[in-house]
Amino acid sequence: MSDNKKSTSLDSVQLSLREQLLGRLSDDDLSSKKREVSVMTRMSGDIVEILDALVELEIFKSRSEAVSAFVEQAISARIELFEEIKTQATDIRKLRDSAKRHAFEAFQEK
Repeated sequence: MSDNKKSTSLDSVQLSLREQLLGRLSDDDLSSKKREVSVMTRMSGDIVEILDALVELEIFKSRSEAVSAFVEQAISARIELFEEIKTQATDIRKLRDSAKRHAFEAFQEK
């Protein structure tokens, strides 16, 4: 088999793995969303080894891209639930701020 055919075959396997892992059709789907916020995290060595294997196989460009893709997929799979969680968190934040204002006002009125 020529190098060109091997490369094409390898590219097909990588795309197939990516589709299976993420249910996505191409690299463009993963990079279409602008990623502006950096998040640091610690992970177990076992998980990092898997991420490194995915990067080594050129399924992802970096650990960061792999983690981002998996998190996006996990949230997207249950987006309605996570949107409700986000709404409730906003409501709780507003109630907390209101309670703090009331508490502050109560201490100011002597």
